[in-house]
Amino acid sequence: MKFEEFYQIYRKYPIIDSVSFKKFENYINLRRQVNFWLKKGYLIKLKKGIYVYSQKISDKTVNPFFVSNYLINPSYISCETALFYHKLIPEKISSFTAVTTRKTSEFINELGIFKYRNIKEDLFYGFYNIKEDDVSFFMAYPEKAIIDYFYFRKELDKNFNYFDEFRFQNLETIDIKKLLQLSEKFPLKIKVIINNFALYVKSEIKKYKSL
Repeated sequence: MKFEEFYQIYRKYPIIDSVSFKKFENYINLRRQVNFWLKKGYLIKLKKGIYVYSQKISDKTVNPFFVSNYLINPSYISCETALFYHKLIPEKISSFTAVTTRKTSEFINELGIFKYRNIKEDLFYGFYNIKEDDVSFFMAYPEKAIIDYFYFRKELDKNFNYFDEFRFQNLETIDIKKLLQLSEKFPLKIKVIINNFALYVKSEIKKYKSL
């Protein structure tokens, strides 16, 4: 297969998955051609068998959140990445962190660093579907992103000064009731942290209103 033909077939798809190659008669040869096109810089390898067109071929930007969901399924964007997306922290994140019921893993490719944190199935909830342009992806609710964020931290502290270190912002957008409800299935030490964080949020909002 010539690259022009390959491009016409896959240009409408946001991601090229080698699983689909089996529908072609000479799919084994197509795999060899894909390796050649990778060397030529026509394609970018995201992980084994998953590709996108390079900027040399297409100027279409691939949504990294969609890519994150696709590389590991099931998964949803959470922790620092979701906190930044929801404008709860000011620092732009250099990697994309997701939560999954599968094993902890990491993929580094030309689109970025994609990290996956393992969580128990009974804690795999609190996310929703977002549609942007022609793709969709799963994103943690801001309240669940906060819970996941503290859940995966190795060192936890219960005092209010501890929360100041994270430079949280726009705290008035947090639904306290939802935050507490979503934390109910988590271990006691996390629930204590979240309860204290809820008090911290109320305190900060009250402080802001008094200014």
